[in-house]
Amino acid sequence: MKKLVFLAASAAIVLASCAKIENGKNIAEIDVPVSLGAYTGTSVTKAGATGELTNDKLKSEGFGVFAYQTTGDAALATPNFMYNTKVSGDSWTYSPIKYWPNQIQNGGTDSQDPKAQAKQADKVSFFAYAPYVDHKSSLGTTGITALTANNVSGDPKVTYTASTTLDEQVDLCWGVVNPTVDQTWATVAGTNIALAKGMPFLGLQKPALNTTIHFYFRHALAQLNLKAVAAYNQTTSGGTAKDGVKITIEKVVLKVPGMNTSAKLNLNNTTANTPKWEDASGSENLVLTVDGANLNSALKDAGEKKASEQPAGVTASETDVIVANKYFTVLPSDAAKKINVEVTYYVTTDDADLATGFSRVKNVISHDVDFSKLAAGTKNTIKMILGISEVKFEAQVSEWETGYNTEVNLPINS
Repeated sequence: MKKLVFLAASAAIVLASCAKIENGKNIAEIDVPVSLGAYTGTSVTKAGATGELTNDKLKSEGFGVFAYQTTGDAALATPNFMYNTKVSGDSWTYSPIKYWPNQIQNGGTDSQDPKAQAKQADKVSFFAYAPYVDHKSSLGTTGITALTANNVSGDPKVTYTASTTLDEQVDLCWGVVNPTVDQTWATVAGTNIALAKGMPFLGLQKPALNTTIHFYFRHALAQLNLKAVAAYNQTTSGGTAKDGVKITIEKVVLKVPGMNTSAKLNLNNTTANTPKWEDASGSENLVLTVDGANLNSALKDAGEKKASEQPAGVTASETDVIVANKYFTVLPSDAAKKINVEVTYYVTTDDADLATGFSRVKNVISHDVDFSKLAAGTKNTIKMILGISEVKFEAQVSEWETGYNTEVNLPINS
């Protein structure tokens, strides 16, 4: 669910929340490589840096895979088949190549008649996250800060730590089965394994040649973004700017109360399309500041200059406040939040009769915005409506009032 919140500002601020089976003989003797693919759905962001990552960019940045080989219906042991294997490139390549175990359920290992036989059944479960980080290098103190070790049994987990710095935002995602349609995994033996939509790839067995494990990545965090629009001499956004007046922004500060700052994303989610966050810690009032180089240059105040020397500024059309491809990401929260928004902006008008050649009024306006929650995978946008109203005059000439009346004889007639 997307939430759009509207904010208005004039002299004071007003807010309102917003498989094909191979039939050849002796197929059990063919080693079939594990093929991997991915689809982001919308966008992903590189760890430790900002900027949305399209499907094409995901190929260059890559994603990480954990795979567990088990016998029968055994619970996950250690990631003994793949550990944080990077998958990338136009053909979704990885190294070293892994091959499917040939032992299939019920003893039959292929589709020939009679079937080749095996004494036990091997299964492999796959989990993925994006963007990829190299576990062999330092992961830093924000963003993706840790991965479960390769000798630890149980579900794979990715530790995320929030940052209040725009250049350190990470759009952490995890991979699932097609989020909208249940899938069937056809094994080389002619049996099918049901894969529920939006769930992990659990208990897979050797498929036909060229079958791909196709990950769909879901956003595990909530996004906060800002837009600005002007209201010229009216209560709603829009209107017409007169005499070249400019509204330019110096800074916007968001204060988000009581937010967890770190948690572990369990890649083995148990609810479809829903991230499984665990071990949340920290409870801070996050202060998120947008200024300087992070402000959209079209809105950014240019200092003590004439209106004609300022950028276009806030206009009757909605404009992103933060520079392109940047936004804040926070850990999801089901609790209601009252986010404080404070904007510092200037209204500048050229006036040749003034000593400076222009008038310039600074406004620092703040207000609270109510959010019912900050759900995972949602883009939450605060639209600031900066309202300015004209100084208007009226005048009329008053009637003369009756004053002191007297007579004087110059001279008096007698």
